[in-house]
Amino acid sequence: MEEKERKNKTQGSRSGSYTWLICFIGVILFHPLSFTATAEPPESKDCISYAYTESNNHLFLLATNKSAFGNNITIQHNCEYIEVFINNNFTAYTQEQSLTIPISMGMNNISIYSNNHTNIIENVRLMPDRLSWEFDYNMWLYEDISFDDLIDLNMAEAKENWASFLTAVIIWILVVYVYWNLINSYVDRNYAEEVR
Repeated sequence: MEEKERKNKTQGSRSGSYTWLICFIGVILFHPLSFTATAEPPESKDCISYAYTESNNHLFLLATNKSAFGNNITIQHNCEYIEVFINNNFTAYTQEQSLTIPISMGMNNISIYSNNHTNIIENVRLMPDRLSWEFDYNMWLYEDISFDDLIDLNMAEAKENWASFLTAVIIWILVVYVYWNLINSYVDRNYAEEVR
């Protein structure tokens, strides 16, 4: 009887050691197969440039016939130098990797030149970078907006607060109505009233 127990104990420890051995071999064999996401940079030394604007936490990549928000354009490049022309007027020259330039609102044409590189962005419509400036932009654009046509900020917030409150009341009424009907149907089906 003792030998049987001893044999069961040794078999249990052997199966445990085999499990660890199999796990160790699996890790060794499959380790080269665990891939990581990597990418090599392009080998060509071509000059690449792009321009974008920034408004709050959003970046807008500039391209031909596009609209964007922002008061400044940022140009990133990997060229030796770049020359920037805005609306056919020389604006900047730099050898730095990044350049930020203030730009006027409205339609603009942006040209970026370097040694064997030209990046022309035409018909870019730039709008102010903050929504609070929307009124000034509309005045500049249309020049016929009166103050009577605009809603006051306090009035808008008051309407928003009333809408939130009334929405909560309506939802509460609907929930109570549904639960009331569910409880009444449950009581009607499961309980009988004794009549004397």
